Amino acid sequence: MPSASSSIAAGRRRAIDLVTALPTWATVVLVWVGGRFLSTLWLALVYPLVGRSQPENAIWGNDHGFLRFLTAWDGQYYEQISLHGYPTTLPLDAAGHVAQNSWAFLPAFPFTIRFVTVWTGMTFEVAAPAIALVAGLVAAFLLHRLVRERAGDTAALWAVFFFTCGPLSFLLQVGYAESMFLALTFGALLAIEHRRYGLLTALGVVAAFTRPGALAIPLTLGVVALVRWIRLHRGEDRVLDGFPLREQLRVVGAGVVMVVAGVAWPVIASHVTGRPDAYLATEMSWWVNFIGRVDFVPLTPWFLTTLRWVGIGGIPIVIGLLVGYPIWLARRSTRKLGLTTLVFAGGYALYVFAVSLPMASTPRLLMPLAPLMGSPELVAKAWLRWTLVTCALLGQPVLVAVLWLLGPP
Repeated sequence: MPSASSSIAAGRRRAIDLVTALPTWATVVLVWVGGRFLSTLWLALVYPLVGRSQPENAIWGNDHGFLRFLTAWDGQYYEQISLHGYPTTLPLDAAGHVAQNSWAFLPAFPFTIRFVTVWTGMTFEVAAPAIALVAGLVAAFLLHRLVRERAGDTAALWAVFFFTCGPLSFLLQVGYAESMFLALTFGALLAIEHRRYGLLTALGVVAAFTRPGALAIPLTLGVVALVRWIRLHRGEDRVLDGFPLREQLRVVGAGVVMVVAGVAWPVIASHVTGRPDAYLATEMSWWVNFIGRVDFVPLTPWFLTTLRWVGIGGIPIVIGLLVGYPIWLARRSTRKLGLTTLVFAGGYALYVFAVSLPMASTPRLLMPLAPLMGSPELVAKAWLRWTLVTCALLGQPVLVAVLWLLGPP
């Protein structure tokens, strides 16, 4: 008689063979559906705890339904923007400082919700998660293609698994702009790879009005173009099919348009409210509860937070991250993901480090780095592969409970 372990192993092999026999698009959909089932399960299990754990919390309330539960936290601001637009006067706290308000949230996602609700009659509570679901599926397809073209199909499927079933994957079906931004970002990186500059410009501009951090896209374009130009002048043009002047002009044009879009929102906020620092002051209002009221200086937030909560002994941790991350990007296995992905991963991580505090929302901000999960070395060994799978599956209920229930993520 076969042992229980051998039967389990045989069943696992049959399941893997069945999945790998499916067309690629069907496999991606299957993994995505499985991820959404798990996320829905964990969210549904946490939902009944809300009324008992935080009955006085206005975010949750006692009689809100499950869909309202999926559009809490930042979703409240997106709903305000979708229904009423942005305030022309910034709210102030008792000390006269700018208080938290909707100018911290960019318009592409809530205005898309507005369009859907007007033309379909859906409520915000239905439209916001629905748009996030669709955009998350698109992001999964684009992620798979981005990784597959450089590292192969197996690495791409693992990247999709960690993306759609990982600890933060529940954010792909709540009323947040993450799914939309991820789809736009992965699409823009593919457009850079295929030199489709018109499409890249459109995706980059919309991304710039969806979530902060889209300036990493024109940065990536610029570095990739510079590398091509250097190789061209070193006589490597046969490998790169040249870099004609017309294409160089298109690269410059796309980059300029995306940079302008990337810096436009603070200017718009200033014009509408009449206050030059409207956007920066709004963003800084979220910092007060973590490190007090400070002046914004780029590249200092992680050091300030570490000093505030850990002390001087935490500084080596930050320095270790600054040194270790580029070293990991430079590894041979990681380089298989291609120059575009590596440059974006470096530029976007630099943005997160330069302008954001390390707090509960930081893991969410790092979701655009999902292509790095396709690094072949992460799934090359069985023990490491299944360790990551276990952490991904067990990490999601923990983060759903800690972030979404106690949050904000």
